[in-house]
Amino acid sequence: MKLNFKVDEAFRCGIERLAATLGYTCAEDGITVTAQKGEKIGVACKDGAAVIYYRERVQFYRGIGLLLENLKKSARFEVFEDGFFVNVSTMIDASRAAVPSVVSAKRLLDHLAVMGYSSILLYTEDVIELEGRPYFGYMRGRYTVEELREIDDYAFAYGIELIPCLECYGHMEKYLIWPEAAGIKDTAHVLLAREEKTFAFLEQLIATVSGALRSRRIHIGMDEAWDMGRGNFLNRNGYVPPFEIFNEFMERLISITNKYGLTPMMWSDMYFRISSASGSSYYDKNTVIPAEVKQCIPKEVELVFWHYGEAPECDGYMLEMHRALDRKILFAGGAWGWTGHFPEHNYMMKSTRFSLNACRESGVREAIFTVWRDDNAECDIFANLYGLSFFAEMCYNPDATEEQRKSRFEISTGGDYDLFYKMCYYHNDFENTLDYKSLGEHFFGKPLFWQDVLEGLYDSHLFEKKMSEHYAQTAALYQNKGKDTAWGYLYEQAYRTLDYLATKTYIAERLVPAYKAGDKATLKALAEEYFPLLKEKTESVRLSHRAAWLKNNKAFGWQTLDVRYGGVLARCDTAIMLIRAYLDGEISRIEELDEPRLPKSLSGFVHYSNIATVHIKI
Repeated sequence: MKLNFKVDEAFRCGIERLAATLGYTCAEDGITVTAQKGEKIGVACKDGAAVIYYRERVQFYRGIGLLLENLKKSARFEVFEDGFFVNVSTMIDASRAAVPSVVSAKRLLDHLAVMGYSSILLYTEDVIELEGRPYFGYMRGRYTVEELREIDDYAFAYGIELIPCLECYGHMEKYLIWPEAAGIKDTAHVLLAREEKTFAFLEQLIATVSGALRSRRIHIGMDEAWDMGRGNFLNRNGYVPPFEIFNEFMERLISITNKYGLTPMMWSDMYFRISSASGSSYYDKNTVIPAEVKQCIPKEVELVFWHYGEAPECDGYMLEMHRALDRKILFAGGAWGWTGHFPEHNYMMKSTRFSLNACRESGVREAIFTVWRDDNAECDIFANLYGLSFFAEMCYNPDATEEQRKSRFEISTGGDYDLFYKMCYYHNDFENTLDYKSLGEHFFGKPLFWQDVLEGLYDSHLFEKKMSEHYAQTAALYQNKGKDTAWGYLYEQAYRTLDYLATKTYIAERLVPAYKAGDKATLKALAEEYFPLLKEKTESVRLSHRAAWLKNNKAFGWQTLDVRYGGVLARCDTAIMLIRAYLDGEISRIEELDEPRLPKSLSGFVHYSNIATVHIKI
């Protein structure tokens, strides 16, 4: 497709970048494209000339995508979009082991520009290089100031604002393990209040990121500081009510953001938790925030209500409770890519629709789509493109049909809509039903992927609902797909992941029943054929996963996944050894297989060492 852009020179850089991605060439004999800034958002085309209407600069690049998409169907058209949301934003997690490389950050920005994202929050706990603090982000793939500036420059050319998203109180455990941080440590997770060294550190952090990025907005975190005041603070000051500590801390922190001319935003949950009857509930409908609490929220701060849809009916009343605080309110939903190797798109779509409708009804006009990467970032950052595209379309065109969403996704990413969607089949058999009794029942994938082959803590689920055939059928969809395309590596990883799950669940569905029934023929087949096959497939998926990681992230953080995959391989060896010994009469029983398979919730699964003690969001 030939396009002849007659637009401001400021658009030229982005136009040239996107030519290869979107498949157009710039030529004098192409369709003439002009741009008009105003309140309208969309594109119109007739008589070989097109006009892109935009309110924010990034919407011009979204308009190019709309133009090319509609030119496939007609030479004459008008498409105008919803302008309710004044800021369509995403938050990219760079702190859960995987730090996107500068190259992959730029690649992501290309796609986000065509989707129409006007800002990105880059979530960095400790992965920023700070002068004189060698252990801050040590061995974690931290960004240098120069790298941050390079990403910011790239985003700026599209009109995308890159906003630093920090943690300024809790969630600092990765740094607080080091002796260097001893002077600013309250507990294992929380910084030390009423300590000048703490605020010197925070000022250095804020000065560094605000000096590297153009944005005058900053996210200061402040969420989930569960144990504030209960460690070194308690030893120094005795018991002080948490709300008093929090307010003092906020006052000092806001004085720093004011000093650097920054507008701060923060996660809102601590104000609600403190005021709830239990002292910890965020979504309690009966929470009453006292007037004195409202008065203590700094006037400068913007409150971000985060909710990922576990109880979608709460969005409306929670947004109204936020509005009553008389502060600017933003909403943050989620990609549901934090629960294993691939996102769960169905629940993401359901919760996103609820939430964005509630925002419209409540007049909340800034929306953020969070791409969290909990528990070592098993999910590739680009596997979230399906969710990012859906969220953007629901902001710009809430009535979009699936056909329209498919067209938009494929023009924005060059990916196969159906293959990206069906990555969520990792979690469950969504081909047959989307209805489950509980939220946890959506998520088979991660527990089954990592569960121990002998302990089988989730085997009871497989006895009720066999999954091996589902995984085998889904794996076949990805075999040898798109090898020469930009997303071929992701389709290959999906194939190997699902193929591994097909074998692993086949074994789990048969191992204990065969042992209990004394079926030695099946046990022999499992030991001699299927466990060795599972070892081969474990190594296969590890290698494809590693290739994806090193393609898109800095190398740091992969070591944990090497250890996890290595654990699966070692346990397969042990299983083979024990079954052989049992069949040869060397041992009279296999202790793990003698244990009853008790029911265990699918939610909260993490890797071996923490399985009994750690809960992640689901």
